[in-house]
Amino acid sequence: MNWNAASPPPTAASLGRPYVLLVDDHLPTLKRLHNVVELAGHRCASAGSATDALSTCDSCRPQVVVTDLAMPNLDGHGLARWLRDRYPSVPIILVTGEQLDARTRDRFRGTFTAVFSKPVDVEQFLDKLDRLMPAASNRAT
Repeated sequence: MNWNAASPPPTAASLGRPYVLLVDDHLPTLKRLHNVVELAGHRCASAGSATDALSTCDSCRPQVVVTDLAMPNLDGHGLARWLRDRYPSVPIILVTGEQLDARTRDRFRGTFTAVFSKPVDVEQFLDKLDRLMPAASNRAT
């Protein structure tokens, strides 16, 4: 998908289910991730902030959420805690440029299903995503 001002990303409601919700405040990163997930054959919606992601989840629950960690106002960890309270079965993948020490990774284990460091190994990321999405929506291998 190529985004421009005349062609915004699809909304969760327009996608139906199942879909992947991508959350990142850095638009170029969000676009790249959206393209990778979409080209792999998964439906996806994007949110430019954790706050936007909250309303997207309330309108149509995602199958998987992929979020950045460092975002203004509400960070990815806060978003993940909100999701765990409201939708405990939704897998949450953290994709971060932050250097996480072993203690922080251990603390995140109960919240995030998987943690990937940027730059993301696309094959490993898509392999994990494929295992978390229903078979009917998985990409062709």
